Order: sequence, then C-alpha cells, then structure tokens
Amino acid sequence: MRLIFMLTFCLFAAAAVGQTSPVSEKVNVVYGNDVKKFHTNVQPRYFLDSTLVGNCLPLFSMSEIKDVKINSDNKFGEVYVATKNPGLFRFMTLEEIKNKYVKSPAPATLYMIDNNLLKGNVTNLKIDENYILNINILSESDFGSLKGSVKNLDIIKITTKSEENLERANQIYIRGTELQAGL
Repeated sequence: MRLIFMLTFCLFAAAAVGQTSPVSEKVNVVYGNDVKKFHTNVQPRYFLDSTLVGNCLPLFSMSEIKDVKINSDNKFGEVYVATKNPGLFRFMTLEEIKNKYVKSPAPATLYMIDNNLLKGNVTNLKIDENYILNINILSESDFGSLKGSVKNLDIIKITTKSEENLERANQIYIRGTELQAGL
C-alpha cells in the first residue's frame, strides 16, 4: 500500500513539474512611431449625403445609415454614405465641443471617445451633437501617474450613444446584502 501511494505521489509530482506556464515570458511592446501608417495621399474621401466631408467621416449613429457605396475607380477611393434623415445632424469639431461644454482654463487637452484615446490630428474630426451621451472632464490631478509631472492638462472623455453605451447607462447597480425595514 505504501509503495502504491509513493508511486502515485511521484507520478503526480512529475506531471506537475513538467507543465509549462501559459503566461508568455516576453511582452510585445509597440511604439506609435513603429506602426506603419498610410500615406495621406491614399486615404479615401468621404461623402455624407452627397456632400464632401473630407478624409474623415463624422461620428453619428449607425442606425441613421441608409446606404453605403464605395467607388474605387479613382486614385483616392470614395465612400458615399446616405442617411435616413439628411440635414438632421449638428456636427461639431472637438474644439467646438470643448468651447461649448467645458469650463476650464487648461491650455492642453487630450480627447477620448468611448474610452479610446485619440491620436494624431483631430482638428477635422466631427461628432453629431445629438450622438453625445455625456462628457466627463478629468484633469492631470485625477491620475496619480500624471500628478506633478504634467501641469494644466484636461482629458475630455466623450461617451457616444452607441447601443453598448446606452445599455450600460440604463443598468442599475444595487449594493449591499442586508435588508432594512423603514418606519
């Protein structure tokens, strides 16, 4: 009996030692400069209801899209987006949103849309004002890693009315495990 127990114990120990960790020893780090980017001369031109809006399609509700057509005949490529209610949108640049809704003297601003940090030239990016669910303003003092190293920085976090965000906003969280009777 003792021999069987020792043999079983040794087999289990050998099997446990032979397993490898599922966690990789190497972490892949990619810097923004290392990512290959498209040349500016190959970005498509976007048309919204037959009106040229530039090289960046404004953000608006996907449920408003009626039809999308792509013309790849010319050098740049063209994307035509037809909407269900043309002229209903009130597009604003990020700077216009900041000037209208944010009351802060900070000269530097980082923008986040739906928890994604915007990089590059964001001056031409527009958002439909009706598509904004809420705007949260954070400062460098809200982040321990930025406190003291960066001065006068605002982080404008814009949440859109996507299906996922609307579903999350309508959730009700109940805390606690005890019931209390009121008088």
